[in-house]
Amino acid sequence: MLVLRDYQIDIIQKTYNSMIQKHTKPLICLPTGAGKTVIFAWLANQTQAKNKIVWFLVHRRELLDQTIKTFEKFNIPTNNIYIGMVATVANKPDKFPKPDLIIFDEGHHSSAATWLKIVNLFPAAYLIGLTATPCRLDGKPLKDVYDDLIIGISPKLLIDQGYLSKYRYFAPAVADLSGLKTKGSDYDSNQAAEILSQRAVFGDVIKHWRKYADELQTICYCSSIKHSQATAEAFQFAGINAVHFDGNTPTKERADIIQRFRDGKIKILCNVDLIGEGFDISDCWCCVLLRPTMSLGLFIQQAGRSLRPQPNKTAIILDHVGNYTRHGLPDDHREWSLNGKIKTDQFQQTGELKIKQCTECFFTFEAGPKNCPNCGAEIRTTREEIKQIESVRLEEIKRGEERRLDAYRNRVTESIEKNGKDIKDCRNLMEVQSWCKLNGKSSGWGYFYAKKNGMVRA
Repeated sequence: MLVLRDYQIDIIQKTYNSMIQKHTKPLICLPTGAGKTVIFAWLANQTQAKNKIVWFLVHRRELLDQTIKTFEKFNIPTNNIYIGMVATVANKPDKFPKPDLIIFDEGHHSSAATWLKIVNLFPAAYLIGLTATPCRLDGKPLKDVYDDLIIGISPKLLIDQGYLSKYRYFAPAVADLSGLKTKGSDYDSNQAAEILSQRAVFGDVIKHWRKYADELQTICYCSSIKHSQATAEAFQFAGINAVHFDGNTPTKERADIIQRFRDGKIKILCNVDLIGEGFDISDCWCCVLLRPTMSLGLFIQQAGRSLRPQPNKTAIILDHVGNYTRHGLPDDHREWSLNGKIKTDQFQQTGELKIKQCTECFFTFEAGPKNCPNCGAEIRTTREEIKQIESVRLEEIKRGEERRLDAYRNRVTESIEKNGKDIKDCRNLMEVQSWCKLNGKSSGWGYFYAKKNGMVRA
């Protein structure tokens, strides 16, 4: 029997309220691991009970299998529910009964042409998008598809309530990526793979894995298929059972690899994008990030794979490519929007970094403690912070001067207005400009008048 948690009931109620308010295409934002499929399997069942047709659509084979298993696990009948692939429905929409409700898993992809084809074919159908990351790398606004954004429980609360695992984040750099070029909307993956495929890099990656995550079931995200294969080989050479697989790996073999990983027979799974969105592997205790990305969504999806809860679990995230400097930490608060890209500011208003890193053990954490929560080392102010703090200080001085100047200008204007001064009574440029403002003259006219009368130095 399916029993929803309190926050899951809350998101259902928010969805109903949105539709009562005449929204027909809400996008639901819930963190990775919050149970989006379970929640909306329940909603789909409620909808079919009213003799309505529901399409529950995903975009990858693994997600299709997972979704079907979710319905089977909770004995949800699919008499009027079609669980299928976006591409399949887009290619042959007439093959299926016309939907009253369409549910898109990983709804942030909805701006893609294949997805839009389905949306446009059935304008009268209700549409619900599900996502942990309502943003696109290319910055396209999702408001062109959805008419409401519904935000659910935060990742931090899910961790506090035990529905996601606690984690420790380490970010030891293993290569100089400062010269990375972009290709399209993200970093050049081939260039990144070339830099990260050096023998010394593999040695450091394995060394840090042994130090912080030795023997933990691990998913490793690489920059290219060739890089993933080489990474798996490096771990194997070090005596660690690692396997690479990708989209070209036969379906049966992929399923077998995943099962062997779940059984603990494989220690490390190396891939590029295969284990990401919606992929449910609670057996993963560690994520290794070896793909630098400008995509906030990709970062959260990948780092979040290790946060599925297990008894006494504290996940380990090893970020070897500095993704935290671009996107913050996986459970940071973010102001999601349907309007476009989400900006992540590295600095606080004081100029200090929001995320600190210990230079001794590479532990990475939210600013606050003066000593490393992991090893106790003193946290020193970085050169980058010193420069930013000085910039903030200079900006504050500048704003203070501007405020004082504005206050003085207002007093001058009030004095001229109160005393009925003529322009001939003005003694400096500011008084002339204030007189012009009160008498409908342009500031340029005032400048030349002041200059003509010796109030402006040449």
